[in-house]
Amino acid sequence: MLPFMAGRSGPQGHPLLEVLAGQTIVHTRVAARGTWTVTARGWVLHSRIQLLDQDAVGLRDPRLIGARIATAEMLPDGTLSLALQGGGAGPQPARAPSRLTTATPWRLEGPQRALLEADEKGHLCAAPPGPPVFATPEAVAEFSASEPSGIEQRLLKIAEGTWLHPGHVVELLANAGALEDEEFERRGPILLSRMLARGEMRAGFVTDGRFSPWQLSLPEVIEHIESVWTAIGGRAPGPDTIAWFEITDTGREHLGLTGPQSLPPGMSGYDSPGVVGGFR
Repeated sequence: MLPFMAGRSGPQGHPLLEVLAGQTIVHTRVAARGTWTVTARGWVLHSRIQLLDQDAVGLRDPRLIGARIATAEMLPDGTLSLALQGGGAGPQPARAPSRLTTATPWRLEGPQRALLEADEKGHLCAAPPGPPVFATPEAVAEFSASEPSGIEQRLLKIAEGTWLHPGHVVELLANAGALEDEEFERRGPILLSRMLARGEMRAGFVTDGRFSPWQLSLPEVIEHIESVWTAIGGRAPGPDTIAWFEITDTGREHLGLTGPQSLPPGMSGYDSPGVVGGFR
C-alpha cells in the first residue's frame, strides 16, 4: 500500500484509472451501504457518497446515465475525480462537461477481479485483472453442450421479431416466478450464455437502427455479459446496458425443437437453468 501524499502535490493517475477513459456510465444505485456507479464494461465505483458537481448522485441518476468518462485521476487527499462528457437520459440536449468526485474510502472493481482501492488513511491497494471468472473453459463447454430450455425457446421466439436485450430476459424470468434480485442476477447471464454458446444468437450493439455484431471470441462475450450483469445487479439490466442480441440461422432452426423444453408458460421456470430449491 502506498500513501497518496508521498511526494505528490497534484493529481496522479494509475493504469487501472486509465482503463476508465472512454467508458460510458449505464447505471447508478444508492443504498444504506453507499453509492455504486457502473460502466458499460462492468467497472464499479463504490463509496459512501458520490457527488456530481457537488450534488449527491441518486438511484439511476439521469444526469449520469449515458455520460462518457473522459479522464480519471486521484487528488493529493485521495479524492477520486472523473471528468465526464455528455450524459442526461431522455431527449433533452446533452449535458455540459461535468465532474464526478468521491472522497476516501472508495473502491473501484473491474472485470476478472481487477481492483483499485483507497482507504480512509490515504493508502492505495491495487490488483490487475486475472483469468476469466465466468467464462472458464469448463463453463463454456457446459454452455455449448446444453439443451434449450423453455425460457430460452421463448427468448428465441422474441428474437425472431426484434433484437433481444437483457430486459426481455428479466421479464420472462419474472413471469416464470423469479422473485429475488439474486435469482435474476444468477439465472439471467446463464440463459444468454447458453444461447450464445449454442450459436443461436450473437451479441453486438445497435446504432441508427442497425445491428453490428461484436468481433470478440465467445469466452470474451460471455465474460462481459456475466461481469456487467453482476455489476449492475438483480433485475436492473435492460436496453443499452450490456449488449443487444440477434438471432442466427441456428437459432431459427432450434425454434422447431419439441419435447420437455416446450412446457406451457406456467411451468417455464421448472426447466430453466439456475433454478434451485423445492418449489422453483
